[in-house]
Amino acid sequence: MLRNYNKKGQKLPLFGVGPYMVFGMGALTLIGIILFGYVLKIGVLNSPWILIFRIAGAVLIISGIVIWFVGALRSDMDNNIESNKLKTDGIYAWVRNPMYSGWWIAFAGITLMWHNVWMLVLPFINWIIMTITLINSEEKWLSELYGAEYEIYKTKVNRCIPWKPCKDRIYVTEISNARWIAYDIPGNVGWIIYIFCLARCFSIKSDFISSRGLSGIMVIAVLPAVLMMIGIAELVSERFAKLDRKLPRVRLLRGFGALVLGGILGMVVSMLGLIYGYYIGESELLFIWLMLIGSLLCFVFAELIYKTYR
Repeated sequence: MLRNYNKKGQKLPLFGVGPYMVFGMGALTLIGIILFGYVLKIGVLNSPWILIFRIAGAVLIISGIVIWFVGALRSDMDNNIESNKLKTDGIYAWVRNPMYSGWWIAFAGITLMWHNVWMLVLPFINWIIMTITLINSEEKWLSELYGAEYEIYKTKVNRCIPWKPCKDRIYVTEISNARWIAYDIPGNVGWIIYIFCLARCFSIKSDFISSRGLSGIMVIAVLPAVLMMIGIAELVSERFAKLDRKLPRVRLLRGFGALVLGGILGMVVSMLGLIYGYYIGESELLFIWLMLIGSLLCFVFAELIYKTYR
């Protein structure tokens, strides 16, 4: 029989909030698949995106299973919990919650199998659920139990996304709250515009994209969107953990650096799309114009905040 407490003096449960959180993420994924794929039937992509999405989905599913397997069954985590010792080596040196991350990554891979552009929001929502749940439960317990040791560990290792641990110097910004907000709002508006318009191009202009030669450009246009989402995920995670004003170099690059690079690439791709679109005589290029504006906003205001770190 599985029990949360197996040893006298054990201060943390073996399972914590994990089973409830994983069930919630799985339920949301299932609801999203049914809603977008079978009820509303919107956002479905055709070739060559079917193959691309399913290859990416298979990679994520396998990666998620491996991460969960190593974190759950090959890390000896149970002994650390029972003896009240903080686990910071092995896979826990790369991600603080590999068992939850594995499920999240696998659910993201399952979502991609339906090659639906609107379902791409589901992994992000699941990430928010996981982040908020962990901050208000297990991270509080760990902070109370391990104190400074855990706080230092948090600054070096990601909560959900496996990444090489940060071991370099800390960068700090002394930008005022008013100035931060003045830069933050238009920057966020920028990446939202870019990603929304990119999704609209796929959903309402799919025939034009595939038949008129823009498919290659739009494939490249996904890369800036991925970089923007990486940057936003990193910065939101840091904001939840109250680390956004004091960051190791790796986290700074992964946050604002990714947004700056995504903005630059987004501008380049959007301009290529406009040039080619006008060359072939396509007049309905509003969404690509908006992608250019969005990527410009993302680049300018992320760069302004990035430069304040010293």
